[in-house]
Amino acid sequence: MPTLSIESNGMLEKTAVYYNGSQISGIKELLVNIDEEGLFDCVIQYEGSDKKLYTKQIFTDTLTNVRTVPASFSEEEAQLLQLLTIESDGDVESSTLFLNEEPLDGVVSLYLHIKVDKNKDGISSIFKKKQYNLINETFKSEITFRNEDDSLETEDIFL
Repeated sequence: MPTLSIESNGMLEKTAVYYNGSQISGIKELLVNIDEEGLFDCVIQYEGSDKKLYTKQIFTDTLTNVRTVPASFSEEEAQLLQLLTIESDGDVESSTLFLNEEPLDGVVSLYLHIKVDKNKDGISSIFKKKQYNLINETFKSEITFRNEDDSLETEDIFL
């Protein structure tokens, strides 16, 4: 099952994205929007090793010509960051979420948007079902949990 991991402190300068354990580079934009109602948008836009721009569904498409780089952070640096991991085959029901390698329970929704190039329209233009307001965002990450009393609680992932 494909695995996507994001290691960060909530700032672009301290963010690394891993696909199946390898850090990928050339990322222009990353959007993850998952909810318990079955919404599963996980899209990445990146510049490949052939200098072409690719837009792919992370868990169902093959990431063509993806560039990898050595890990950006030492073990000591990584301890100061949060690590969000998603294991999935592209279906909400078979997906598992982890934060710092601990499984997350009670997740109602997860929203993560990283946009490196602010001058482009971005990947929001490919979605017809739901309009995303991504124009001014560069890094947004939040997760909503259902508490035992059935109330909802939303918090930032990487703070």
